[in-house]
Amino acid sequence: MRVCTARQMAAIDRETISMGEPGIDLMERAGQAIAEVVLERLDDADEGCGHDPGCGHDHGDDAGRGVLVLVGKGNNGGDGLAAARLLAAAQVPVTVLLLAPVAELSPDARRNHDRLPQAVTLLISSRRDWLTALTEAADGADLLVDAIFGTGIKPPLREEWSDLLRAINDLGLPCVAADVPSGVDGNDGRVDPVAVAADVTVTMGLPKLGLLLPAGREFAGQVLVADIGFPDEVCRRHTGDLHWLTREDHLALLPPRPGTVHKYDCGSLLVVAGSRAFGGAAQLAGLGALRSGAGLITVAAPRCLEDPLRVGLPEALVVPLAETPAGTIAPAAPEVLEHLLEGRRAAAVGPGLADDPDTDTWVVQWLAGLDLPLVVDADALGAFARLEREPAFATDQVILTPHAGELGRLLGRPSAEVEAERLTLVGDLAVRWQCIVMLKGAPTVIGVPDGRVFINASGDDALARGGSGDVLTGLLVGLLAQGMDALDAALLGAYVHGLAGTHAARRQGNRSVLVREIAAAVGPVFLEMEQEASTVATLRERIWPTTKNPRGRGS
Repeated sequence: MRVCTARQMAAIDRETISMGEPGIDLMERAGQAIAEVVLERLDDADEGCGHDPGCGHDHGDDAGRGVLVLVGKGNNGGDGLAAARLLAAAQVPVTVLLLAPVAELSPDARRNHDRLPQAVTLLISSRRDWLTALTEAADGADLLVDAIFGTGIKPPLREEWSDLLRAINDLGLPCVAADVPSGVDGNDGRVDPVAVAADVTVTMGLPKLGLLLPAGREFAGQVLVADIGFPDEVCRRHTGDLHWLTREDHLALLPPRPGTVHKYDCGSLLVVAGSRAFGGAAQLAGLGALRSGAGLITVAAPRCLEDPLRVGLPEALVVPLAETPAGTIAPAAPEVLEHLLEGRRAAAVGPGLADDPDTDTWVVQWLAGLDLPLVVDADALGAFARLEREPAFATDQVILTPHAGELGRLLGRPSAEVEAERLTLVGDLAVRWQCIVMLKGAPTVIGVPDGRVFINASGDDALARGGSGDVLTGLLVGLLAQGMDALDAALLGAYVHGLAGTHAARRQGNRSVLVREIAAAVGPVFLEMEQEASTVATLRERIWPTTKNPRGRGS
């Protein structure tokens, strides 16, 4: 799915209307999408909060189904007014708090105001009374709809707006935001100083870039995209190469796993990792591979790590390799390499290899001739940088997984420049190097050799700790070994890895979660995805076919 900025969406909206689509009809469909999500959330509330422990939502034993809709004067407010009318038609008690005089409403918003039924309680507040009116309007509400600004705001906010948005958040009510949470810049995600903290954002037509970038993504909650009738050709004309996958898209990437498979069907892989200085990297990459679903995992590491790896990874095969005096992997003889690669469907190289010159030279030369799917990470990328070599491989089924510092060293540029250009840089480099370039960070972005760039939809600061990238490397190579092509493996692997961090942090907190707990959480994330996929007939038949396809989706 294409991603747009707020400015691009305004152009899409204008052109769609100029082609004969009435703006009031677009608004009606937006209101319908918001109302449907609100009704689903209210049903969840009837069955219990449905959120994590400690969410702070005060539903109470006698919580009603009342909805408070906060309405600004623009078309985003019009979306909220349409939703209020539709919710009232569904017998939901609705209060609308209008934050501007009726005379200031946009034309389509005014039409929806005039269509409000008597069942809707309408309150109109002047600026000086906003906070008092908000407290009174929220009494008895079980959920609120934020339809104040949408894309029609550019931070920083004026003081009175900041005070209002803080007061909204202090209500502690579950929140559905219309298009973009108020206070978030839909172009770049900037928040200054505050925005409405939504549980769900129903964004219209296409996902807005500001919902996917910090700090906007921290306020957006779950992002749902509503199709309200923008023509595909208009969307293509006004957007670039940025893309984003929905939850359903990620479910469709799960590799097939028929009930009759054995370990060889599920793929055999090789992880080359570790050194005396960084022994944990090999173990964490091995854990990621073991949780991926692959059938046979081999970890090759310097001989000094053999015993701890055998203890820490009893499910994996451990191959000790000759080591340099510094405790890094020594250049291996051709017959050793041939044995290592026998029967392997994919390999990962790099975590914890350290920076020995002999190891660097061997790694770069070896990778250049490997004709099998690869994940190249950490010190393998560093080897290219230290030898001043451009990444080059014998196959296009390669995923590079640098963070900004590693990519900066490859390019001879400061990491701050890499961060500033991450959305465009990865696409350019993927074209240049003809492989998948996954730049880890907030957010992780994935460049494709055809120039497209995908923004990963998951992950938070639970992943901000040494070793989490090693788990990702193992997970990615495991997906490659199951027959996924490099792009699909990168998209699914980054998504699952991000969710695993969030899942693990539910018990330990983002400050204290351990990387091995993130690896352990990969399993529950896959389980949740598989349970959800099993309810969709087409996915069920593809993921669990009645006949074996040992190479999975392939390329």
